[in-house]
Order: sequence, then structure tokens, then C-alpha cells
Amino acid sequence: MKTIRFLGVWICLVIGLALGAWSLRTPAPLPVDAQPTAFSAQRAMADVTALAQAPHPTGSAQIAKVRDHLLTRMSELGLEVSVRPDQGFYASAQNPRSLTVASVQNLAGVLPGTQRDLPAVLVMSHYDSVHNSPGAADDAAGVAAALEIARALKAGGPAKRDVIFLFTDAEEAGLLGADAFFARAPLAERVGLVVNLEARGDAGRAAMFQTGPGNGALISLYARAAKGPSANSLASTVYAKMPNDTDFTHAVRKGLPGLNLAFIDDQLAYHTPLARADHLEKGSLQHVGDQVLPTIRALADATALPPPAPDAIYSDVLGLFMVSYPPIVGWVLLGVAALLTLFAAWRALSLGAAGGWEIARGAAGLLLVATTAALILHLAGRLLMVRDIQRYYALLIGFDQLLWGAALLAIAAALGVATAMARGASRIIPCVVALVLGGAGSLVGGFDPMGLGLGVATALLAALALGYRTDALGGWIGALVVLLVLALAAQILAPGATVMLTWPLLIAAFGVALVIGIGGTRDKRVALALTGLIGALAIVVLAQLTAWAAFTFAGLGLQEPAVLALFAMLAAPALSPLTHDFATTRWAWRAALVLALGGGGLLTAAALAEGSAQRPALTSALHVADLSTGKAWRVAEQPRLDAWTKAALPDDGGSQPARKTLPPFWRKPVWMSETRAAPVDVPQLSIDRAEDRLLIRLLPAPGAEWVSLRLKPNGPLSQPRLNGRPISLTTEAGQWSVLTYHAPDASGVTLSFTTTGPGQVEVAALEYHNGWPRLAKAPPPKPAGLMAFGMSDKTAVLVRGQMSW
Repeated sequence: MKTIRFLGVWICLVIGLALGAWSLRTPAPLPVDAQPTAFSAQRAMADVTALAQAPHPTGSAQIAKVRDHLLTRMSELGLEVSVRPDQGFYASAQNPRSLTVASVQNLAGVLPGTQRDLPAVLVMSHYDSVHNSPGAADDAAGVAAALEIARALKAGGPAKRDVIFLFTDAEEAGLLGADAFFARAPLAERVGLVVNLEARGDAGRAAMFQTGPGNGALISLYARAAKGPSANSLASTVYAKMPNDTDFTHAVRKGLPGLNLAFIDDQLAYHTPLARADHLEKGSLQHVGDQVLPTIRALADATALPPPAPDAIYSDVLGLFMVSYPPIVGWVLLGVAALLTLFAAWRALSLGAAGGWEIARGAAGLLLVATTAALILHLAGRLLMVRDIQRYYALLIGFDQLLWGAALLAIAAALGVATAMARGASRIIPCVVALVLGGAGSLVGGFDPMGLGLGVATALLAALALGYRTDALGGWIGALVVLLVLALAAQILAPGATVMLTWPLLIAAFGVALVIGIGGTRDKRVALALTGLIGALAIVVLAQLTAWAAFTFAGLGLQEPAVLALFAMLAAPALSPLTHDFATTRWAWRAALVLALGGGGLLTAAALAEGSAQRPALTSALHVADLSTGKAWRVAEQPRLDAWTKAALPDDGGSQPARKTLPPFWRKPVWMSETRAAPVDVPQLSIDRAEDRLLIRLLPAPGAEWVSLRLKPNGPLSQPRLNGRPISLTTEAGQWSVLTYHAPDASGVTLSFTTTGPGQVEVAALEYHNGWPRLAKAPPPKPAGLMAFGMSDKTAVLVRGQMSW
């Protein structure tokens, strides 16, 4: 028993973490000769390869080739094909003086059902990519998956209702194709439910991370139909509060139910040249199909689509199956957990096995685990200095080291707190250390209110939890009381968020009630079985929390590593009795120190990692020609120059790079080096006034992928129109207003306004072309450890004008 008590926590940790990591595996891709009615990632990869041969942003020459391939494939599948040219609009809620527009071509293919008057199911993905990325995952994988789903559905015979396959344009530019479809396309009126396929990486399991309104019945269907589902309601609850958007956003705004899926591992390939077909994890593509194909088949064959029902609380269990239930069941589960916890507390108090103050210290101790882990990880995040996208992607090079390093620090913090409580450690040193660490964050990157708050909270909790020995039972029950209160608050405010609170609470409460009910036995076999059961429960909790934590860290961890503190807190009650046994040994402090050093070492290695041919870092430089002054520059927009930009920016005879501005497009300093002017294609900018209408017209040069038109009036302008169409674009005296137009028509972009009285307007236009100017000296080749990002290797042509009246 002594050996089991000594090693128990480590056995549970190793098995639980390993089982959680195992649950994150992707399924094996089915071969090209798989059953015709099955989804085969190997079959779908043929389309991924064809679509992701090169970057294909909206407005590029390459996207026309992608569109042709899609139209051919849709015809081969026997879909009813339609192409709808339109304009998509995105007006920024934060800045009414900014409007993004694109000329889009959405492609739709209808697989007809036998009862065509029924509401259709829409499968949506986008076929454009960002600049400098072939987009194999985002979103060629979604497009290819949709085509393979269409083929498999057709092979299974006609369903009751139509299934529409929509391939949107200009998603990357601002969800502009989806805006055009849901706002104006007649086909949109036939849609009853939407399934959107996305990616934010090119590996990992595909998670269903967002649903539409009233999802209860739909989630139940998805849980029954999907193979190896991956979803939880907390992710959907959190995502709804985040600023992130996909095409699915427009479906939600229209009140349509649906599901939004994406895989998000290996984000170094997100929007970068690494997003190639040969780099895409085929198992991720297979997992998309395994979930979506049977779900679409069930929806298409249903006599009625799932009706609106109260939003469900749901989660997959280690990627094997899914549990889903309405909020009322959540209340029942909380009631059971509360009864078990109250029974354990009453029994412990009545037997004298724990005192009230000991239980209170246990409650403070669990909160101390959370704040200590959060404080350490938050400070680590400050030291990693993720202040810009260049640094963000640099850290993605060593993402696995970051994840495991942060996890080890969280475990070390929890073990340190448990050891201090079990031994009744002095309060003074922990309180001082907490305050010092809380203040240290302000030494890195400026004033840090979050770090200071965590430092003060940790010091206060240390003063409450430490100073006296806390036995296992008191600490265990006190921790459950805290989880119960948190779960109750979540059940009231955001029921979907309770899935990560209620189940660890319920399992740990069952364990403590069992222990207190059978406790005091002298039968070693019973004691051994009870210890084994507590260990098994701890393994199950830890495994599921590991899976949840890995997904959460992939989404939020680089911005704030302290998010893992939540999972350390949730795991602590289940591990509490085993951790307490180890904490009383002389090895506990050493183990916590080793874990902390290991975690710090991994974070340091990730912070110092440099790009390689397999995992390159970002670089960016472009040519800017200002036709109004006759000058030209090579510009690097990233905060820090690397080896390539240091060589590429100072052209022969050019100036050394310096931080400068070039209003109105680069109003914050960027790296600029004046270079020799080279011939470029010239856009035509004209400013006229007819009666009381101000007309600003830009005729882009051939090959312009997108243009940014900016105007600054000295007085009020009203009734804005774009090519004769009313738009929402606010102007303000002395301030720049921005119109960004992707895939501009060769006939030009015309902005018009109504003027009042005398006035003046200043106009500047910038258009982007792919590649460097033909006669400019080419920059040196990029080293293997660097890859182009954003608008790198483009030519930007700037023209200006002004008018008074």
C-alpha cells in the first residue's frame, strides 16, 4: 500500500495524459477503392491537390483556374450547377469609416432529392485562399470534402430533400461571398440548415465548434449520426463571445440552424506557404468526412429537419461517442453532485474526520491551485512576448514544446500547492513570492493589471489556505464545494459552459462519498480496491480534461497560456487523495521543482526555436511605387527584420532600411528602403464633380488583385454610392475613410457622394499586383527557414489626387 500511495498520483498522471493524447488521434484515411457510399480521404485528396497548386486569392488569375476545376467536378458529379456573380460587403462595426467589398462568383451545385419542396440542407465551404498560401487546408480540404460527400451521397441513392453544395468566394477578404449568398441569392431562401467546413491549421481532429440557435434536437441527431464526433458546448459558448467569424456567421445572423466544423492543429500552416497538399494530414480530412457525411445523410433523409429546441449541453467522450442533454438534465446532475458533496461533508464532520475550518482551507486551496498556475503561466506568456503576428508564428514553430511546457508548469504549481497544504507550510514566503511574480509581469511589456491581480489573489488565498496542515479529506471536500459553486453559477449564466465543470465535479463527488461511506475499513483488499477505483476515476477525469485542454490551448494558449490553469483546477479534486499521499513524502518538493524546470526548459526551447525547412518562420517584403512623387520603396511590414529582409530591402544603391511612415496607407512606422523606380502598370484616378455629386473613379491597371481607396474630406459628404449602388460608408471632416475592393472590375470603381457648399477632398489609391516589377532587380532567394507571408512579393502602386470646389 505504501508503494501504491507513493506512486499512485504519477501512475494516474501518466496514464491519464497518455489516454487524453491518444483520444486526439485522427482516423486512418480510407483508400480510393473504399466502398462507394463511404467517405474516402484518399479520393478527396485528388481535389485538394488540384485546388491547392498555388495561392488563389479573390481577384487573382489562379482563382479562375480553381473555379474552372470546381465547375468541371460539379458537372461530373451530376449536380445542378449555377454560378452567381454578385458583390459582397463587409462594414466594420468598430469603424464606420471602413468598408470592404468584392466582386464575387459563388458556385452552387444541387443534388436533387425526391421531395424538392422540402427545405434543403446546405453544405458550405470557400474556394479562395489568402495571398501567399496555396490553402490546402483553408479551405481546399473543405471544398474537397464537400465534393466527396456529394459523390458518396449520390452513390447511396436519392434522399428526400435537396442537398446544396455552396462554394463561396472571398471568404478570406471578409466573408463577402457568404454575404452575397445569404443576402440576395434566391437559392438561399430554400435553405433549412447549414453545415460549414473550415480549417485553422492543417492537422488534428475536426471539431464541431459552433452551432446555430436552438440546437438541442440538431445536436442529438449529430451525436447519433457522426462517427467519432468531436465537440463540446463550452467551445461553442466561448466562440460565440469571440470576434472570430466564418461564412457560418451569415447563416447564424439569418437565424438558420447548423453546424460549423474545423481542425486547428499545426497552425504554422494557417495562411502560410506551408499549407500544401503534401503537408495536410489526411486523417484530418477523413475525420471531417466521418462526421459530416452520415450527419448530412441523416438530415437529407429526414421527413422533417430537427426543430428548434433548448440549446444542449454536450461533449464527446475521448473522441469515441458524444453525450448530449438539455439544461434540465444539467440541473439534475448538479443536484446529484450537491447531494454527494453534502453527504461527504456531513459524514466527515460528524465522524470528526475533518473540521469546518479544514474544509474551508480546502476550498481556498483549490482556488490557490488555479491562481498559482494562472500567475506562473501568465508571467511565462509575458516573457514569450507574443505582441505581433511575427512573434506569434515564430512560437508556432515549437508549438508542441509550448503545450507540454505549459502543462508541466501547471502540474508543478498544483503539486506545489498540495505539498504546502499537506505540510502546513508557512504563509509568509508564498505570499511574498506571489506578490513579486505578480509585479514582475509589469517589467515585461508595460503595466500588467492581470498579473498584479493574480499576484494579489494568490497572496490572499495563500494566507487563507496555508499555515495549518490540511488532511486529504478536508481538502477534497473543500475543493468540491468550490466546483459546485462554480458549476451552479455557470448553469445559471451559461449552461453550455457547465460541461467541463459538472462531470469532473460529479465523478470526484462520487469518489469522496464512496470513501467516506466505506472509510475506516481494516480489510486490505477493500482498501486496495477502493484506492484502485479512486485511481480509475482520476484517470478518466484527467484523460478527458487533457483532450479538452489540448484543444483549448490550440485556440487560446499562445495569447494567454494561463488558460491551462482552469484544467489544473478541474483535475485537482479527482487527484486530491493520491496527491496528498505523495505530498507528505520528502520527494514532493523535489518533484515539483523538476516539473517546473522541465516546463520552463520546454518553454525556453520553444521561445528560442528558429525556422527550418520543415517549419519556417515568416518573412515579408514588397515593392511600393508612389506615382505622385516618382519614388519607390521596398517595404517590410513586420516589426523585426530577418536575414532575408535585411538583404532584400536595401537594393543596389538604395538606402538602408529605416522605420518610416507612408500615409495614409502606412500610418504606423514600417521598415522602408528607397529603391530605384521601375516601370509599373498605372491605375487611373480621377476626381470630378457634377452638380452636387462628387465622383471619385479608379480605373485599375490590368491584373490588379485588389485596391484600397482612401479619401479625406474637409467637410460633410452624404449619400455614398459605389458604382451607383447605395452603400454604408461614413465620412468625417479631417479623417480618412477607406474602401477596400477585391477583384475590381476592369470598368473601374466609382465612389460618389452628395456635397454641401464649398469643400475639398484628398484621395489616395493603392492597388496590389502579384510579383515584383518586371524590370526591378529581384530580391535574393529566401533561405529554407523563411516563408513569404501576407502581401510579400507583391507590387503596390500608389496614386494621389485632390479637388476643391
